[in-house]
Amino acid sequence: MKSGRNCQVSSKTIIMETSNIYIGDNVIIREGVVFRPEGGFIWVGNNVVINHYTVIHGKGGVEIGDWTIIGPGCGIFAQNPSFHDFDRPIALQENIGVGITLMGDNWLGARSVILDGVTLGKGTVVGAGSVVTRSFPMGKVICGNPARILKSRRDSDQWIFETSERYIDGKTPEAYKPYVEMRIKFGAAFLTPKDVVLDVGCGDGYVSGKLRPMCAYYIGVDYSEEAIQAASQKHPAMDFRVMSCTDLKFGDEAFSKVICFEVLEHLTRLQAKKTINEIFRVLKKGGLLIGSTPIRKTARSSPRSYAHIYEYSEVELAEILAGFRDLKIFSEGFFCGRKP
Repeated sequence: MKSGRNCQVSSKTIIMETSNIYIGDNVIIREGVVFRPEGGFIWVGNNVVINHYTVIHGKGGVEIGDWTIIGPGCGIFAQNPSFHDFDRPIALQENIGVGITLMGDNWLGARSVILDGVTLGKGTVVGAGSVVTRSFPMGKVICGNPARILKSRRDSDQWIFETSERYIDGKTPEAYKPYVEMRIKFGAAFLTPKDVVLDVGCGDGYVSGKLRPMCAYYIGVDYSEEAIQAASQKHPAMDFRVMSCTDLKFGDEAFSKVICFEVLEHLTRLQAKKTINEIFRVLKKGGLLIGSTPIRKTARSSPRSYAHIYEYSEVELAEILAGFRDLKIFSEGFFCGRKP
C-alpha cells in the first residue's frame, strides 16, 4: 500500500491486496473500515476521512477525491455478480465492475450505499441511508432509495453550475458565447458529410445542434440525465444518450471523429486517462479526436473554477494524448490528433 504524509490508519482496518491501494496525504481511516480491491484498485485522495465500518470493493476501480468525508457504515461497491445464466449458481458466474468515482468535496451520510458505475460530481452530498444507483452532477444534495436530487447546494445569481460551467443558450451570460462559438468553428473545420461523430460531454446539445448538419450521423453523450433530457427536448430528431465518458457503450472503431470540448478539466486525472483510452478505442483507424481544455499557465496555477478538478499544462496534455499521431495543441486550449 502506498500512502502519503500525516495519515492516520486504524490498526483495526482490514486491507487486502495492499499493492492495489493508494492513500494520499492527511487521510484518516477509522476502525473497522474494509478495503477490498478484488483485482481492481482503491485510490484515496488528500484530506479524506473514512469513518467506522465502511466497506469498499474496488474490482472496477474506486477513486475518492480530495476533501471527501465518508460516514460510518457506508458501502462503496464497484462490482456486481453476473446472473444471466439461470442454470448456474450466481456465485459461479463472472463478477464484473465498471468503477466508482467521487469527484471530491463529497459527504456520504451514514449507511449510504454507492453502486457500481456511479460518478458523484464535486461537492455533492448524499443523505444518510441512501442508495445511489446512477451518477449525479456537482453541487447537489441527494437522498432516498434510489437516490434523487433534493436541491442544489449553490444556486444563486452569482454562480449556477448549469450556466457557469455548461453553456445553455438564452441562460448563460452572453460573455461566454464567443468562447462557445470558437469551439463550434474549430470543430466544424474538421467535419465532412461522410463522418459519423461522437460528442463526448455534449451537455444540453447547443454545440451538437450546430455541428449535426455537417456530418452523416452525430451522437451526443453526457453523464448528466438532466443535460441529456434538455438536449433531447431541444433537438428531438438527434441521438442523445446518458453515458459516462470513462465507459463508452459503443463497439471498437465505431466513429470517424470524436469531439471532446471542455470535458477533461472536469475529470480527475485517472478519469481523464480512462476517457482518452475509451475515445481511442471507439475511433476508427485514421479517425480524429477534436477537443479543447483550459491550459494551465504555470506549475502552481490553481484551477480557474470550483468545477474544474484539474487543469493540464501543455506538456501534461501532450502526455495523455501521446497515443495519437499528428497531435497539435493550439492556443485557447484546442487540440486534435489522429488514431494511427
